[in-house]
Amino acid sequence: MGDKKPFYILGVAAAVLLLFFIFLGDDSERFDWSENYEAESKDPFGTFVINKVLSDYFPSNKFTEIKEGLDEELPTSSDTNSNYVFVGESMFLDSADVASLLNYVSEGNTAFISSKTIPFDLMFELYYEECNYEPWEDYATISDTFAIFNFLHPQLKNEGYPYWFTSGGEIVAYGWNYIDSAYFCAEPHSMIQLGTINDQVNFAKKEYGINGGSFYLHTTPMNFTNMAMLDKTELVYANKVFSHLTEGDIYWDEYSRVGEGFGRAYNQRRSGGSNRTIASEESLKYILAQPSLAWAWYLMIGMGFLYLFFRAKRKQRIIPVLEQNENTSFEFISTIGRLYFLQNDHKKLCQQKMKLFYAYIRDRYNLNTTKVDDEFMTKLIAKSEVPSPVLKKIFDFHKNIKSSQFVSEQTLIDFHLRMDEFYKNCK
Repeated sequence: MGDKKPFYILGVAAAVLLLFFIFLGDDSERFDWSENYEAESKDPFGTFVINKVLSDYFPSNKFTEIKEGLDEELPTSSDTNSNYVFVGESMFLDSADVASLLNYVSEGNTAFISSKTIPFDLMFELYYEECNYEPWEDYATISDTFAIFNFLHPQLKNEGYPYWFTSGGEIVAYGWNYIDSAYFCAEPHSMIQLGTINDQVNFAKKEYGINGGSFYLHTTPMNFTNMAMLDKTELVYANKVFSHLTEGDIYWDEYSRVGEGFGRAYNQRRSGGSNRTIASEESLKYILAQPSLAWAWYLMIGMGFLYLFFRAKRKQRIIPVLEQNENTSFEFISTIGRLYFLQNDHKKLCQQKMKLFYAYIRDRYNLNTTKVDDEFMTKLIAKSEVPSPVLKKIFDFHKNIKSSQFVSEQTLIDFHLRMDEFYKNCK
């Protein structure tokens, strides 16, 4: 053990170091800085704050979170207008969800979607070749650490709403999405510009159906994260964006949210582009971007190295095959009996023969020999099929031998013959 002590000390030190980094590291690393947009998440890029704001936005109306699917939880028709709201990095809608959402808006309701990408199946129905036969592809992107948001309506427009993107406590460059100007034209059913980011359109309206329903498309969901809501300017901006909702019930979509990589890859396959899937390095990139998953990943790798290290130093010895245990009681009693015979101690030899007799009964007939009574005798006669007189002679002989001070050689012979008769006739 002495030569292995340094290895155990090294393992304990590594574990303590890991715990130190996990629990005593930089506070900024304790937050999940990924764009999860989850309503229950209080991390910087969750949507806990805006979710609670919208839950009380129309106090007299209900607020519902969709968690099972649009085709199951969106109302198929409504006498009063309501609102569907989605905020996320990207969204995935299957054919049933798309049909449900289109039917919902065609009934005169409002759908607000703030996402970096829009499902191709949905945009195919809303906009395919509206302006000069320009087919819908996806949002365009500008990369910068700073962006200014504003509105086009005179009652909403002002000097602008600045936003610096911060991640991990540092201001870094970010990809801001916008809708290219090619998708706006003078066609009657073209999209309507509502808001801008750095003079590019990031907020637009698309009317749908004959009952006054509308889709509101917003390309920068970052504006509605918990981090953004800490800024009063961004809070005012969010309030003006959601002022376009119709007073009524709100259905918050917590079900359709997926990562941007998945959304873009799916849209490219659906639109007939290159059949590109999410690369394996994207999965690793996502894991390393999540602090909890990253620590689990590093811990797994570290444990793997420790296992290989200790495995190389120590191999378990071959475990010998153990022989099956044998019952040596009969052999032991026989040996003792022979010793008493050599010592000419007939009484002890008779007692050992009786012990051997009891052991035989216990082993062969599974009977308890601690109490020899009528019930015991009945069971022994039934199982051994030995006549009662033979058994009675054996036990009478033994009773007399126990009470005698001296046992002759002839008595020993007679006792042996009675037992031998039992052994020859028992079943």
